[in-house]
Amino acid sequence: MKKIKIGVLYGGPSSEREISLLTGKAVFDNLDRSKYVPTLIEMTKDNKFVLISKNKKRVVDFINKDHKLFDLIFIALHGSPGEDGAVQGMFETLGIKYTGPNTLSSALCMNKIYSGLMYQVWKLPHPEFIDISAKYWKKYKKEILRAISDKVGYPCVVKPVDQGSAVGVSIIKTENNLVKAINKTIKKFPWLLAQRFVKGQEATCGVLEKKGEAFALSPTHILPQKGKFYDYKSKYSIGGSKHICPADFPEEINKQMQDYAVKAHLALSCSGMSRTDLFYGDDGKVYIIETNTIPGMTATSLFPEAAAKDGITFVKMLDLIIESVK
Repeated sequence: MKKIKIGVLYGGPSSEREISLLTGKAVFDNLDRSKYVPTLIEMTKDNKFVLISKNKKRVVDFINKDHKLFDLIFIALHGSPGEDGAVQGMFETLGIKYTGPNTLSSALCMNKIYSGLMYQVWKLPHPEFIDISAKYWKKYKKEILRAISDKVGYPCVVKPVDQGSAVGVSIIKTENNLVKAINKTIKKFPWLLAQRFVKGQEATCGVLEKKGEAFALSPTHILPQKGKFYDYKSKYSIGGSKHICPADFPEEINKQMQDYAVKAHLALSCSGMSRTDLFYGDDGKVYIIETNTIPGMTATSLFPEAAAKDGITFVKMLDLIIESVK
C-alpha cells in the first residue's frame, strides 16, 4: 500500500507558538511510519513555511513548485492563523487537503462571539456575554458598563475574543477593576468579551470521528494547581493541574457533557476532532464555555490523555483524525 505523504505544520506567529511546537513534534513522532511519510513544516514568526528534513531546512513554496509535495497537511498550529481559518483558506484555494474543520468552521470556533451565538441557536447552555471593541469602548464606555452590569453581572470573566490557552483572561469582581482590566487588555487585543462567571468545577470533553460519525471521549475534571483557574501556567507547566478522567462527576453529568460536546462539534461544523471546555456549576447545571478545533497534544495535554483512557492510543487517534479528512 502506498504511504501517505504528510506535512506536519507547526509553530506560527501566535502567542501559542511554543505549545504548537510541542504539539507538532508529538504528532510527528507518533504518526505510524508503516502508513505515513511525515515531514515537519515550521511556520516562522514572520509567516514563512520552512520544510525541515534530515537536519536541512528550506522555504516551502506552496503556490508554485511545492503544492503537490504532500498528500495531506496535518495542521498542528494553535491560535491565528492556524485555528481561525486563514491557513485553511489558503490550502483550500490551492487544492491541498488538510486535517480539521474548513475555513468557515475554524473562523466560527476561534471567535468566541460567533461561536457563542451558534451555541444559542442550538439551545446549548452558554454564559451570558457582552462584546467590547476598542472603537466602541472609547465612545460608549458608560453604556457598555451598564450593559455588562445588567446582562452579565459580577463577578465576570474578561477575555480576548480570538485567543486560546487562557491568554489575556482575568476574573473581575467590581466595575472599577473591570475598567482597569479592559483598559489594559484592549491595548493588545482590540476585541474583548465580558462573560458571566460560572462558579463551579472546570471540565473538558474531546470529540473524535469514525466513519463520519462524531463520538465523545470521556470527560475530564480539571483541578488547577498553580492558579485560581485553568490559566496558561496551569495548562502547560508540569504539575500545573490535576486531571481526573473519566471525570468524577455524577454519571448523568458526564453523559450530559458528552452530549453537549458532540452537539457543539456539530453546531460549529467541526471535522476530525474538537475539544469543548465546560463548567459543572454549583447550581447543578452544565455550561459550555468554548470549543477548540486543534486541541493541544503535548505531554500534559487533555485530548490525547482522554483518548488513551478510552483505549485509543496516540497513534490510533492520529489515524482517526487523518481518516476523517474528506
